[in-house]
Amino acid sequence: MRQMALTVLCILTGVLYGLPSVSAQEGGRFRVSIPYVEENGKFIVQATINGQSGRFLIDTGAPCCISDSFARKAGIGDTGSEAKGVDSNGATVTHTLVALPPLGFGDGLTFTNLRAMRWPAGSMLENFKVDGVIGYNLFKQGIIKFDHPNHTLIFTNYDGGLGIDYSCAVPLIPDEQLTLFRVTLGKDACDTVMFDSGAKAFYELSTKSFQRLQSDKKAMKVMGKGEGSLSIGAAGLEEKSMKYRVCMPKFGIGNNSFRRVTSITTDAEDSRIGSELLLYGTVIIDYTSNVLYYIPYDKKKTPDLYVKDWDVIITVMNDRLCAGLVWDYAKLPLKGGEQIVEVNGVRLDKVDTYKAITEGYIRMPGDKADIVYIDSEGKEQKVTIRKR
Repeated sequence: MRQMALTVLCILTGVLYGLPSVSAQEGGRFRVSIPYVEENGKFIVQATINGQSGRFLIDTGAPCCISDSFARKAGIGDTGSEAKGVDSNGATVTHTLVALPPLGFGDGLTFTNLRAMRWPAGSMLENFKVDGVIGYNLFKQGIIKFDHPNHTLIFTNYDGGLGIDYSCAVPLIPDEQLTLFRVTLGKDACDTVMFDSGAKAFYELSTKSFQRLQSDKKAMKVMGKGEGSLSIGAAGLEEKSMKYRVCMPKFGIGNNSFRRVTSITTDAEDSRIGSELLLYGTVIIDYTSNVLYYIPYDKKKTPDLYVKDWDVIITVMNDRLCAGLVWDYAKLPLKGGEQIVEVNGVRLDKVDTYKAITEGYIRMPGDKADIVYIDSEGKEQKVTIRKR
């Protein structure tokens, strides 16, 4: 159930990073098991850089990053170079680059010669209580396995003992940075997606792919549209844009299928599959061999992923709840962007953005809720919204 849509990502493309080397071990092999905690679909690990321990987001859709405050604490200076790219919403971002001192995960194994993007001082991303991102320019040097039942990420450079089922192989599309592969929609259509562990939703269809596929009735059903802003990227809150709610009757990853996959279109450069995939199976990405394995927990099941959505998607802007998007089929007086001050009798004039994202602020059990919003004349109005 989507009660609040707020995505925080730092996708940066078009930037080349120095390759990391690995501290010497017997045979040149390494394997590290990294425990993570999950916070609303995002995976947080403890890592140490230059003797300083911090909380880092595991994100296959982003390069390694550090916050300005962590860089100062760890004594990490800029390289004098800048990097430009796009964030998760397609907006341009510019940041400085740093050369990281040895990075470790508490088992004596360290990674060196690794560059990272440094968030600027005062960046809104510092409000989300992470010190940075562990991303693709490290993982590209080996193999990663998401063992979600045990909340563990395995990072290694050899495939023995990982439990790989080679019948579940999905070829990767060669890319210097992102984890790209093709999924099937309906009978004959396909989409190129990025596996993005920094995103939560099972599938987010890019507007570009939507425009290409919308006439294919077998690939997708358009359920509604609405104009609004739903997510925060490295450049801040996304611009208001037209979004579509769609349902894919049949969705395939390799030899495995899902039914009735719902999605809201995104303005990102690529469609993406997020961490919800790990609820249904194990993901192993062998970057050295350009292959991804999706191994379902139960091969006999074809999961039905239909998700009901609220008439109004509530999000956070400037520490206040607001109507991020209103679906056209709801036929409500809201236009999108209105401040919401009460949900089911609970007053919420101001909220903590971090808590809203990681824990959820609002409780809307069932398929109906009453909200109070401020209209264009500054008056409070009450309306009932439904989940369909």
